[in-house]
Amino acid sequence: MKHPLATTRYPHKCSLLAGLALLLGTWGAGQAQAQTTETATAKADSTAAPAVTPTASAASGIPSSEFETYTVKSGVRYTATVTGIYTTGTVERVYFTTSQTGNFKLSEHWLLPTALTFSYGRQDGLLRERELVGLLTPTYQRGRVKYYLLGNAEQSNLRAIARRFVTGAGVGYQLYTDTLRNEIGISQFFLYENTQYLLGLRREVPRSSTRLKLRGTKGPVVLTAMVYYQPSLQNYLNDYRVNLTSGLTFTLTKNLGLMAAYSYSYESIAVEGRAPGNGNLTIGFTYAAGK
Repeated sequence: MKHPLATTRYPHKCSLLAGLALLLGTWGAGQAQAQTTETATAKADSTAAPAVTPTASAASGIPSSEFETYTVKSGVRYTATVTGIYTTGTVERVYFTTSQTGNFKLSEHWLLPTALTFSYGRQDGLLRERELVGLLTPTYQRGRVKYYLLGNAEQSNLRAIARRFVTGAGVGYQLYTDTLRNEIGISQFFLYENTQYLLGLRREVPRSSTRLKLRGTKGPVVLTAMVYYQPSLQNYLNDYRVNLTSGLTFTLTKNLGLMAAYSYSYESIAVEGRAPGNGNLTIGFTYAAGK
């Protein structure tokens, strides 16, 4: 007999049409079945799936684990974005999101990339989105090699996650880099994930995480992309996560740019009634300060 909190199989095939404008590639995902390690009695804020696809999501805007900001030469590099939406009429909707990132150069070899994003949305008086992600990745770099530690905490009403904590360590290598900050890099992490879902399911999973990072510039245009594949070390065929983040930025001034960003996240195991995949296309302005 199926456990009432267990997930169902989700046959899924996604064509990342919006992402192709920023990053060539398609991806398909197979079926997955949930594995329950412990049950609890937490209640969801809203069990209904969003009636309107969110414009942006903190959880998708930054991968759920293993985040690294851009390279910083000295001092501090900081970016900030804020977006708000309010609509009335047939559908009343309130939506707010903000993202803050920083990269601190602590010494010749030590960096401290950090990130915090938050989004909140209500539709017809019901809570639909309340996404919070905090990330910290102390980094030691010598030449083209980077060594990482990682700490990640998040909440997600869209994915029914009451709280998720991820810790880990990894190593990365810059396959290509030049004076224009064009870059191709790859990294490998080993992560430990502890997730408590709003509907009672609790999971503890060790994961492998492989990341491909791309950055290219052409005059005032900057293209960035990161792709993550994070299978469970216990059940890598049926339990995995895939994340894609990509951005195309046109530099307007020293600190201001016009940006189009696409993000997609897929979790093969999701709470019943919640979509395993979330994608977002955002167009707006970005502000950056520092060196």
